[in-house]
This record gives sequence, C-alpha cells and structure tokens, in this order.
Amino acid sequence: MGTGTEEVEHLSLHIFCDASKVAFSAVVFFRVVRNSTVTVHIVAAKSRVAPVRKLTIPRLELLAAVIGARLYENVRKNLQSDAESYFWTDSSTVLSWIQRQEEWGTFVCNRVSEVRSLTSSNSWRHVPGDLNPADLPSRGCSPKQLVESKWWEGPRWLYYEPNLWPNQQIECDEAEVAQERRKKLIALVNNDNDFWHLSYFSSFLRIVRMMSWILRFIHNSRKPVQRATGDLTVEEIERGEKRIFEIIQSQSFSGVDDVKIKHLDPFVDEHKIIRLRTRISNREDSVDFRFPIVLPCRHPVTEKLILKEHFDSSHVGIQGVMSKLREKYWVLGGRRAIRSALSKCFICKRFNSKSIRVNVPPLSLDRVHDASVFEVIGIDMAGPLYLKDGLKIWICIFTCAIYRAVHLELVTSMSTHSFIQALRRFVARRGRPKTIFSDNGTNFVGAENLLSQLNWQEVMKFSVNERIVWRFNPPSAPWWGGFWERLIGILKQLLRKVLGRTSLNYEDLLTVVCDAETVINSRPLTYVSSDPHELIALTPAMFLVDHHEHGLPDYDVVDRSSVCRKLRYKQKLRDDLRRRFRNEYLGQLRMFYEGKPRGSLKLGDVVLIGNDQDKRMDWPLARVVDLIPSKDKQIRLVRLVTSKGQLLRPVQRLYPLECVDSAVQGDGVEDVIEPSEDAIE
Repeated sequence: MGTGTEEVEHLSLHIFCDASKVAFSAVVFFRVVRNSTVTVHIVAAKSRVAPVRKLTIPRLELLAAVIGARLYENVRKNLQSDAESYFWTDSSTVLSWIQRQEEWGTFVCNRVSEVRSLTSSNSWRHVPGDLNPADLPSRGCSPKQLVESKWWEGPRWLYYEPNLWPNQQIECDEAEVAQERRKKLIALVNNDNDFWHLSYFSSFLRIVRMMSWILRFIHNSRKPVQRATGDLTVEEIERGEKRIFEIIQSQSFSGVDDVKIKHLDPFVDEHKIIRLRTRISNREDSVDFRFPIVLPCRHPVTEKLILKEHFDSSHVGIQGVMSKLREKYWVLGGRRAIRSALSKCFICKRFNSKSIRVNVPPLSLDRVHDASVFEVIGIDMAGPLYLKDGLKIWICIFTCAIYRAVHLELVTSMSTHSFIQALRRFVARRGRPKTIFSDNGTNFVGAENLLSQLNWQEVMKFSVNERIVWRFNPPSAPWWGGFWERLIGILKQLLRKVLGRTSLNYEDLLTVVCDAETVINSRPLTYVSSDPHELIALTPAMFLVDHHEHGLPDYDVVDRSSVCRKLRYKQKLRDDLRRRFRNEYLGQLRMFYEGKPRGSLKLGDVVLIGNDQDKRMDWPLARVVDLIPSKDKQIRLVRLVTSKGQLLRPVQRLYPLECVDSAVQGDGVEDVIEPSEDAIE
C-alpha cells in the first residue's frame, strides 16, 4: 500500500458498521493521501448472522459496532501505524448510546463499555445508509452485483476532502434510546412515622394484639433468660394498648402545650400518655373515667376504636357510642368523629339506607289526548272470590285511561286462554282498544306473545283493525299502574260491603259485579255543586255512549257534513261534553308533590333491591349496569345485575349503599321484559 514512502501526506482508518434483520457486519478501509492523490484500500471485513433470538434493529446495530471495534483493534496492532481513526454507523440510536454518559440496561451497557474501551467515543460519526459500504455485506448480494458495485474500492465520497464527508445534523428517536435506560427504584423511608402496624389490620383488637406480640419479641430479645411464652397475658395486652395510644398522641400532638388540647388542662401520666383533668377528678371512680386518654378525631386507629365500641354495643347510635368511649377516652370532636366512623358501617348502612325518590312525571300523551272511550285501557285482575260450590273466580277489570270508565269481566282461571276470552267479550261490547297497559302477569304476557305471532299485514287487508300496542310496566312497580289500581280499590270496597261473608253462585255474582260496574261508572269526576242551576258533574257513564263500535275513523266528518239538524245537535253535545272534560277534569289535574328528590344513581353503584315480601336483611345486593332515561331525561328505571342474572327495577325500589364497583360488566343475563318508552313516564 506504500504507506512507508516519504510522499505519503496523510493516513486514516475508516471502520463502517451496519446491520439488517438477517446479519450484521463491519468493514475497514485504509485511506492514503500521497502527492495530493487519494487511494482507498480494503483492509478487513467481517459479518455475522443475526442471533436466532429476535433482537431489535438498534441492538443489532450495536453488535455491528462491537465487531467493528474488535476488527479495528486487530488492524491497528498489525499495521503498527499511528493512522487517524474514523468510525461510521447509520444508527443514530447507537451513536447516542456510545456518546452519552448514562446508565443503560445490561445488554447495552456491556457492549457500549467494550466499544468505549477499544475506541474513542468522539471518533464515532453518522453516515446515511445509502452511503455506508457495510450495508452490502449485512444484506448480502449476488456475485454479479458484487463485481458491478466495486465494493472493495470503498465509497466514492471517501476520495473527497474531509470537509465534503457526510456531516449532516442527525435526530435520534428519544423513546427508542430511553427504552434501554436502566430502571431505578427510589424508596423514601420516613423513620419518624414508620408505624405500618397501625394500619395493617382493619380491627382495633388485632392491632393491639400485634403490638403486644411485637413488645413480647423485644422483651425476649433483650432478656433471653426471662423469655415469655404461651398466649398473651392481660398485662401484655394492656401494655400494647398503651403503646398504641402513645404512638397516636406523638403523631397528632406536639405535647401538652399543643394548641388543640392545651385549653383542656392536659398532663402526662407515668406511662407517657396524655390525659385530661375533668370536673369529676375528685369523684371516687376509675382512673380512666376521671382522667380520660385524649385521642385525635381523624386518626385511623381512632376510627377503628370507635367501630369496635359500635360493634360491641350491638350497633348502637352516636350517643350510645359516645357514652361507651367516655368510660376511658376523650375524643376531640367526638360526635363528628363518631358520625363519620358509623357512616362506614356496612351493616348499619344496609338497614338505614333510604330509597331513591324522583319527581313525579307528567301524564303521558296516551292518557290526555282526545280519543274514544276505551281506546287506551289498563288491565288487571282482582280476586279471587269463592262461589257456593267452592270454585274460585277472578274479576278482570278494564279501565279507560282517559275517561276513567271501567268494564268488568268474570274469569274462572288466571290462564292466558281465560284472559283472551275475557278480552274478546270486552271488544265485542266496548270496541277494540288501540293501546293496552298492564303489569307483567304471565297471562298478560302470554296473550301479548300470542298476538305478536299473527301476520297483521294480512289481517289489515281484510279489516280496518290495527294491531294492539301492548305496554308492560316494569316488575315490582305497581304504582306505574295507579290509574287501574285505584279503581280496583274502589271495586273491592263495594264488594266487601255488599257481599260480606256471603258466597253466591255464578249468575248472582255476575249480577252483583255488573251493578258495581254501573256504580263505579256513575261516580262524579268533577266537583258536585249544591247550586241547582249549575251543570251536573261529569261521570264516566256520559262517555260510554261515544265509542266507535265498528271502527269508522271518518264518522265525525260525516256527522259534521250532514245537513240533518238532529245529527248536528247530537255532534254539538259530544263536543261540549269533551270540552267540559278538558276544562273541568283535565285542567284541574295537578302534580302530586312527594317532597324533594332524594339520592341519585350512577353506573357501578351497589344497591339493595327492596320488596314487600322479604325482610330487609334478606334483600339481595345488585350492581347498576344501565340507566334508562324517560322522556323528560329523568332516570326512573335501571338495569341491575345480581348473582342470579339481570333485572329491571324502578329506582324507588333501590336503596343505595354508597359503594361503587368500577368493573361494570353484564354477565349472567336472563330474559327480562323491556318496557316501552311511553311506559317509562
């Protein structure tokens, strides 16, 4: 290579490193400047297959830098030349690892240390990947490509002046660099307040026993000859309790001159516990009662002590717990501290929680729009009644949701078939309803399921009837059907006074029921005036003659267009009657105020599901998984998940426990009846 001639002006070694997913390599070129002419010679090259264990590209680039540094060391020793050295890599991440003085992970740290021991970190430079000659051996090529590239002659830019070599500003991926930083864990220990054992247990007695065992261990370690064995004695438990109070007071008070207690005349007893002098210090009583131990109100151990006395006193209230504590302790802000501690008692919360209360919504459109009588109805069952022959019989009540009229039918069973027969008799006499409200009785649900199986498109081709819209109230919410429950109460009062203890046959009972239906439909809906010149009060019976028996929607238009004076007069009476109903009945309805809304629910809340059959201790727990808003955006119905599946319940049946479960998930689904949007009002 002619490096020893006198015409040589400059010598330099250039080590190039590169890596790919399959291999990594390094190559050394010798650059000689002689008589202003630059020649480049390949000195050594080395490549290795990437490890079987998958490594990231930056780590493979670092391995290429390692074999480049080793290759440079061998060349330097064999040439015995003081040529200047340049190290080139196209990985900005590897440059950051080599040049930054930081602590790296084990893999990077070991290899960076080797590179720094063989080379100078300042001699490493960045070269773009397309100008890096080590790229070819790292990726591999065919013999033809190798000959055409003239790879052994080195890169073209190496023949230029040094100021023309690659020297652009590089930007490294800081996230990639930081990924290999050594992880550090800094632990700060405050020895002054390192009383972990005070919060290790949730029970005050367990904390006392643990402290007693700790004191026994200290005693046995200091005096191995007088070792204590067996169960804890009363003296040891009392010593542990006093030690706990001493720690609490040292954490909460600065001494007897502390601003929180100095006005209470405190003093320190022989056990280094702060006590108070009281007005009854001269009484012949126990020392603890005359000189109680002062305790802070917000210390966690104080809260556990309050709960212990609360449990031992059969969950007595605030005043009872305060009296029990006063036997030995003086808790600052005692009533407030006791109230705060008792609010966390789950058993008391289960028995004292109050149900949710929401605003009463306005009546739905189905109950206040102008319609025919029995166009919108509510259905329910009353009974059973006993006939003379001992058979049971029920009364099916059909209530007009608008004009408050009733129609009564007798059924011999609570089956779906018997109910459908009663519904057919009702339609034959009163006309076909458009909307039916009911609760979730099995007979009602069965009838709706049977009706839903019909092909109503085919039926409508031969009839003017439309499909009946059936709307169910949510389970366990009888007040949602209050407009028929109220009339059932009136019917029961009439039958109770008329029948007494009498048992009738079927025909006699049917007659009595028809008489009761007439009485209920004759009740006044508006104010009954004593003035003989005033209009008579409105009754449901006035509207029973104004129903469409054959379902002709254009009946009113025909009446109005008729020239018959008698028909026009009859139509005017109908309009006047409906106008009076609007002004005197609907206009006088007012919102029933039950008090301000109480409580609210959100997803994940843990609640009790109340009912009228079981005792409160047997009410199941549930978690709220869905809130169903009504038309006025108020939440009156929620979906719950229990141990047995999912349920729909009105919020008035729920008793929140102020517990939240963040893992809201819907598992254990069972079939539930979805209420309609109009029913959620």
